[in-house]
Amino acid sequence: MKRINSLYGVATPPMTDTQIENIENKLLQLAIEGNKEATWQYADLYLCRLDWERTRSAENRRDFVDQAQDAQAWLTDTNALMPDYVPDSFAFGVGDPLR
Repeated sequence: MKRINSLYGVATPPMTDTQIENIENKLLQLAIEGNKEATWQYADLYLCRLDWERTRSAENRRDFVDQAQDAQAWLTDTNALMPDYVPDSFAFGVGDPLR
């Protein structure tokens, strides 16, 4: 099992706390703008963060980083599918009565 874990570490480079925080912020921004999938991604990532902060176990940290990498992949795919994506707040203005 140790061999598999060491290979896993090579295959998935570690993420810094700053990188994870940036992913969380981007997901939160999209969730606030009404993106339902971003809301689910953010909720999953936040729950993993809470588990890790509660226990500080290596396993929960690994789960948290894995979830962050999944969210990062989702964000990358979303940006590839919507390269000209303009958030609703920019398209209609904040507080627009037609929204």
